[in-house]
Amino acid sequence: MKQQSIFSGIVLLGTGLFFLGTQMQVAELMPYLSWPMLLAIIGIAFLVQSTSGKDGSSAFSGILLTGLGIHFFASGKVEGWPQGIGVILLIMAAAFFYQYKKTKDGLIAGIVMAAISVWLLFIKTKNAPAQDLFSGIEGFWPIAVAAIGAFFLFKRKK
Repeated sequence: MKQQSIFSGIVLLGTGLFFLGTQMQVAELMPYLSWPMLLAIIGIAFLVQSTSGKDGSSAFSGILLTGLGIHFFASGKVEGWPQGIGVILLIMAAAFFYQYKKTKDGLIAGIVMAAISVWLLFIKTKNAPAQDLFSGIEGFWPIAVAAIGAFFLFKRKK
């Protein structure tokens, strides 16, 4: 019960301060008061809940929402910020790795997401020989990822 009050308290406090800042039109805060900040506030609430007790199940949600909030905020304001699905997959990989640290679950999914992210962010866009090598399988990787997910979903635990 205490865990729920921590999460709810952070979400309500953060959301209240967010809307108070927009209502008061504080010039210094206005560049930060956008919808990605709300994602980050909810993500931070999940992270605090995850780290404040034995509840590791909210670790994935915390990293994912905080990372997405930071990414969507920075993509419009930081020059040279990486774009595309590769960044989102990298954030998901980080969430899986953090979840693995907390619960010992999600390592394979994190490795798969990280590998695809690295390929999309660095190899595919920067390396012409690698593009030629992987061009034949490019259309099949979503099917492979879905198949791995289905395997984990339906495999029998022994």
